[in-house]
Amino acid sequence: METRGVTASDIPEIRRVSHEAVDTAYDFLPEKEREATVRERFSDDRFQTALADNDVILIAAVGDGELVGYAHIEAVSRANAVGEAAIRGIYVEPNRWREGIGTILLDATERAVRERGFTQLSIGVLTDNEQGRRFFESNGFERVEERVEDLFTGGTAYQQVYYHDFA
Repeated sequence: METRGVTASDIPEIRRVSHEAVDTAYDFLPEKEREATVRERFSDDRFQTALADNDVILIAAVGDGELVGYAHIEAVSRANAVGEAAIRGIYVEPNRWREGIGTILLDATERAVRERGFTQLSIGVLTDNEQGRRFFESNGFERVEERVEDLFTGGTAYQQVYYHDFA
């Protein structure tokens, strides 16, 4: 398994991986919400914009020449967030879960943000996404707050916010 930066030619595979991962990890949400999430968060335009943004890091995990996962990280621009980068998602093909790909992507994420001078990572994980919460907790992230997240179809869900300091 290797990691590398995402390119524009990866976008169709990223959308596929995202769709599969969202359908599996967020199966507690109605299908309408999962479809809206994929449509809104993983559009071609959004990825093209992210690829051109110096404050965004996109990392692909490639095995046997096939993209099997990716990580999306952004610099946080709040005044009190000096040195903080936010993981917007780590997505892996569900049939490849428990192979260590998420951990490989998380390690690559930490290296990439360290190289850019960040000292802290944050991520919000929906409370009902037990697998996602366990993953970040087992990798040294500490839950610091709970908040309400607006969903794309108009509802809300509870989200756990995690931080990891590595300075």
